[in-house]
Amino acid sequence: MTYDTYETSLESSQPVEIYKIILGPNSYRYTSAEDNVVIDGNTYEAIAISRNRIGRGQEERSNVLEITLPGNNEVAVQYISNVPGQRGRVTVERYQRLDGSSPQVIKIFEGLIASVSFENDANIAKIAVTPISVATSREIPRFVYSSQCNHVLYDDQCTIDPVNPSYKFSGTVTVVSGNSITVPGLSGFSAGWFTAGYVEALSGLDARLITNHSGDIIELLLPFPFNAVGKSVDVYAGCGHSIAVCKSKFNNVINFGGFAFVPTRNPFESGL
Repeated sequence: MTYDTYETSLESSQPVEIYKIILGPNSYRYTSAEDNVVIDGNTYEAIAISRNRIGRGQEERSNVLEITLPGNNEVAVQYISNVPGQRGRVTVERYQRLDGSSPQVIKIFEGLIASVSFENDANIAKIAVTPISVATSREIPRFVYSSQCNHVLYDDQCTIDPVNPSYKFSGTVTVVSGNSITVPGLSGFSAGWFTAGYVEALSGLDARLITNHSGDIIELLLPFPFNAVGKSVDVYAGCGHSIAVCKSKFNNVINFGGFAFVPTRNPFESGL
């Protein structure tokens, strides 16, 4: 019998669901079955995990999948104090228990983690997952009429090469203190050189925005969710997105993506 035959059977259907969550460099596999299951050589741990109905409709809100699991789950706890550097990706699959030793596995949902909330004194975690189709279909204005550059630093329109040694430094973290990390060698750059840039760890699998740079110390918007001491990192210079910085720091005014000479006085507010 095939998956569809079992799935539509009133008597023989015994569905089992498996969940795969990819967060940064790590993959987590769970199942709602009463025992661990092995699919394609991968073990899915049996935990108290459930989901609501998978929504089908035009409204984005109705399409959000909510997954409930224990509050001390290894994925959930990473959202207690900080948000991971990369969005978690969730895949939900389903197969029929009676479909032999190599069952047909059907993907029924795939999406990105939008938020994690905790209930019942943090004993229960609820993960809101936005479908891939929704997460990638939102229309966001690319350019606005502003004196600041609209480009994302190092993107194809900015054209600055991030591996240029003038803008990238590779080193090792020696000290972690709150949101700050120390990377010997950063003092070779002027203060603020890396402010508004970012630092990558775990070979680029996790990254954090830099809010301040002074000497060998950079302050991060959020700390890494792991002990970064001894970890190799790549630190990238930041940009203030003004035409003055574009010229003096990157010599890239030809690709400046803003409107540098927007009048500072608004005649509709102050009159002529």
